[in-house]
Parts: sequence; structure tokens; C-alpha cells
Amino acid sequence: MKAKKLVTFVLACSMVFSGVGMSILPTATVSAADASGTTASMSDILKNQRADGGWRKDYSQTSGEWAKSTIDNKATYSEIRRLASEFKKTNDPRYSAAAIKGINFLLNMQYSNGGWPQVYQSSGYHKHITYNDDAMINVMYMLDEVAGRKGDFSFIDSSLANRSKNAVSKGVDAILNTQVVSGGKLTAWGQQHDSSSLKPAGARIYEVPSLTAAESVNIVKFLKTRPANSRITASIKGAEAWFNKVKITGYRYERANGDSRIIADSNAAPIWARFYELGTDKPIFVGRDGIVKYKLSDIEKERRGGYAWYGSWPSKL
Repeated sequence: MKAKKLVTFVLACSMVFSGVGMSILPTATVSAADASGTTASMSDILKNQRADGGWRKDYSQTSGEWAKSTIDNKATYSEIRRLASEFKKTNDPRYSAAAIKGINFLLNMQYSNGGWPQVYQSSGYHKHITYNDDAMINVMYMLDEVAGRKGDFSFIDSSLANRSKNAVSKGVDAILNTQVVSGGKLTAWGQQHDSSSLKPAGARIYEVPSLTAAESVNIVKFLKTRPANSRITASIKGAEAWFNKVKITGYRYERANGDSRIIADSNAAPIWARFYELGTDKPIFVGRDGIVKYKLSDIEKERRGGYAWYGSWPSKL
């Protein structure tokens, strides 16, 4: 999960949420927190592909959970994209073979309920269905391209394309099944969901079970790329109604000098909290003590400045 950059919301709202509201389509932009595969040489990508077909987030990690294959911080799907692009340029079969092995890994990594964990065959919160940092959604975008044999994936055979299409369909089912219903109404999603109960789950100590305005936006954007049916349409409308319900007006959010604060400003555009309490829709803030607070000022400076607690994410829908 990404270390967040310290920037001022009002001056650079398009950048402030690079760790949570980043573009889900592939770009050339990378950050210091991105996985090794976003910048590694092609030879290092080939050398670091694991036996299961995936890649570690940090190629230098040799033990623990992060020594396993993952989709965190753009890992694995970035390598696959880069390999496919290199094959298109060179026609070198090493690259197509490694890309195909990676795609098969993502298909094997998917749970039977359609979700993807953060880390393959992992423990703790790494097992959760992971929307955080758009991990699962980015995988689905890529597999959708594979399914259509689009762009750099024109070399994919029909069998793998069909399997990828089915995986995307199952992923959509997981999205619909994890959308939280509150008071009889569809709302939004958590950063991660328990892989068995499908309910919002916690991760790091300051990431408690909750609804997130950030990742929920990119889930809705993906749903809007799907052929419409009654369930998908209801999901989108429910989420958009929830975004409208919980928007915050009359305030602006600033992050600077290792801290952040919310300031009264009648001219400010609407903002949203990163996390909302389940059942109440109150904005919540959590420090390294793991205790839920209802004011940003009530958590320690390190966490105030080290996380994007507010953003304009839904305004981009």
C-alpha cells in the first residue's frame, strides 16, 4: 500500500490523491511506492517472475508475505502489460510466454466468488478481496483487454481470452455482491472485504472496516464500462446516491508540511471523507492506536499528514 504524497488539496487536487485516486488506465507515471516491475528492465522482469507466474512487489524482498506474488502497488499486471508491449515490438517469444504465464497466474489467483486477494496464498488482511489502491479493478481492466485481444494482447489465443472474459464476469459478480446495503439501500464499498463473508474488513491498524469514497469511485467507473443490466444499473445509481448523500460542503482540505487539516470555506467545491463509519455514514479517522475518532485533529500528526483523509474523488464521475 502506498505512502501518500504531501500536497495541498486546493492547489493540486488532481495530484493529492495519487495513492488512492490514481488513474486506473495504464500510464507512464510511476511513484516511489510503485512495485519494482513498473520500472525494472525487461531482463529483470523475466528473471523475477515467480514459479506461480506472478511477481513480488519488491524484487529485493526474499521473506515474509511480501516475498509472495501480489497485485499490490501495480505489481504483476504491470509486468504483464510491459511484457505484452515488448513482444509486440520484438516478436521475442520469451516475452509472450512470460505474459501468458502471468495472465494464467491472475486467473488462478482469483477466488471462486470472483474477488482477488492482495497477495497470493497469504494470511491476515492480505487474503481479503482488495479494492485498495484499485488493485482488483486494475486487474479487471487488463483482463478485459486480454478477453477482447485488444492492443498489445492481440497475440492471446481464444481459449485464454475466453477464460479472461469469464474471470471479468465473475469479478463483476464479486463487486455487486460486496456492495454494502444500509437501511435497505445500496451504498458503496470498503477498501477490502472478507473473502468469505464479503463484508468490509480491516487492514492496517488505521484502516478499520468502513466505506471508502476513494476506491468506490473507480469501482463505479469500471461498472460503467460493462453492458448495462438491471443489477449493474441499480449498483451504479445506489453508489452515486450515496456519494451525493455523504458529500461535505463548506470546507476545503489542505495537506502540507507533514500535516493536514480541514478549513471552513464557503466557496470550496464539495469534498468527501476517505472513510465513513458503517451504519452511520459519519467520517472517521484512525491513528496508529486503532481507535476511531470523528475529527481529523484528534489523530496524531504523522497519520494526519501521511494519509489522504479527504478528497474530491466522486466529482470525477
